[in-house]
Amino acid sequence: MFKKLISVLGILVLWTAPAFAKRVALVIGNSACEHTVFLPNPANDARLMAGKLNGLGFEVVEGIDQNYREMRQSILEFAKKAYGANIALLFYAGHGMQIAGQNLMVPIDAKIEDEASLDFETITVDFVMRQMSKDVKVQMVFLDACRDNPLARSLARRMGPSRSTTVGSGLAEIKIVDTGAEGAVIAFATSPGDVALDGEGENSPFTAALARHIDAPDVSIQTGLTRVTGDVFEETDKRQRPWVNASLIGELFLNKQSNVSTSKVLPADDVPSTQISPETTISSVDAATRSTIAWEREKLVWETVKSSNTVADYDSYLSAYPNGTFANFANNSIGRLKNYPQVAAVGSSPKTGAVKPQPGLKKTLPNPQNAVAGNQETEASLGWNRTKRREVQTRLNLSGHNVGRSDGAFGPKTRAGISAWQTTNGIAATGYFTAAQYVLLITQTDSQYAAYIAEVKRKQNAARASRSAANKRRTNSTTAQHRATGNQNMHNNSGSSVNPAGAAFIGGVVGGIIGGAIGR
Repeated sequence: MFKKLISVLGILVLWTAPAFAKRVALVIGNSACEHTVFLPNPANDARLMAGKLNGLGFEVVEGIDQNYREMRQSILEFAKKAYGANIALLFYAGHGMQIAGQNLMVPIDAKIEDEASLDFETITVDFVMRQMSKDVKVQMVFLDACRDNPLARSLARRMGPSRSTTVGSGLAEIKIVDTGAEGAVIAFATSPGDVALDGEGENSPFTAALARHIDAPDVSIQTGLTRVTGDVFEETDKRQRPWVNASLIGELFLNKQSNVSTSKVLPADDVPSTQISPETTISSVDAATRSTIAWEREKLVWETVKSSNTVADYDSYLSAYPNGTFANFANNSIGRLKNYPQVAAVGSSPKTGAVKPQPGLKKTLPNPQNAVAGNQETEASLGWNRTKRREVQTRLNLSGHNVGRSDGAFGPKTRAGISAWQTTNGIAATGYFTAAQYVLLITQTDSQYAAYIAEVKRKQNAARASRSAANKRRTNSTTAQHRATGNQNMHNNSGSSVNPAGAAFIGGVVGGIIGGAIGR
């Protein structure tokens, strides 16, 4: 049922955080709030994440059920340790609020009786992020704090109609500020303005999924967070969708184990679009791309199996993915179906009771390129910089879908070109790529792009040769002029032993001597 993935071409744009890199994390979980609803999960969430991050080489500053003074002290300790770090990370679980677009973390002793209390009883996320911007290469923020907060509701009532509109539900979107470092990752348990669920287990759905994927070997953080989003969306029956805002100059690996050769992607403006060569651009598919395709394929398998809803197909999934992301769900579904024979026996043989394939059930999986719709998240997970986006635009032009000049800016014309390319290939025309679609584009334009690169190099060589010839002509012309000037000087001097300027000088000296003699 599951065929081996085909070999395709890809581009090596990996960035591995070295094992010795300085990594510092601030992990806070506040459950036991004194003046509002007790939250069962945050303390457990913080302990779980602290353990995971310790295993990934982070120096963790951990705080459980902290009051205002204790939180400030933890932030101070974290700020001192984070200075000059390769990665600085904040994980907060507990009550949160947004006031006038500012996100606030709530200590366990906060009362928040009026607006004045906000500055003295809560701590803004922006304040912590400022401590993470001091010579830090990568900032990472994970907020599992979008819960329904009674303190926010009571504050809104006290503020009156004109001011209460500044109190929002959930958390406000955090925009990434360019600090000149190597990027940032910000993730919320749910979309900005929405309320997250606590879940029924010891951990919230978001933290449980994050803990499953953050230390996955050879998986970039961008891909890991895409998997987290899928898990939470699935586990909450599509009621909660995590929100991720990432701006990294390459793919970041927290648990790199393979020996695949890696190189850090340069900032967008450091590499002109013409400085590309086939040797560095076209290579075998890298580990991250293969991992992303494998994940999309597993999701596709799961969707196919779930839609058929039979014991046999759930068993098929478990055979292919015994430790898969949805293995627990598959086992639970098998148990549920076996408890309801009339459901489990759909399509079974009346003589033997054996389950047989249902009419119309797909024998092979759909192509992953056209089965997973692209969106902003799937494209952002690819970690393209401007040079990479220029290449994508060039490939679209080569495929016959005009997107204009390859400038690395994906405006309306580029999005329209992507949609046209997707329509041509029977893919949902969203205007955004997935990893599998990107690999398909590379495969389709392999020979054309190689010819294009060769032509670029030929023109570069021709331009260099032309400049060299022009320089040589200028040099020869200058030499000829110097020779002509020298010949003219020699002609002028041929009638006397001293040139006019020399004669005037000698005459002045002689006149001075004679004048001096007369004056004596």
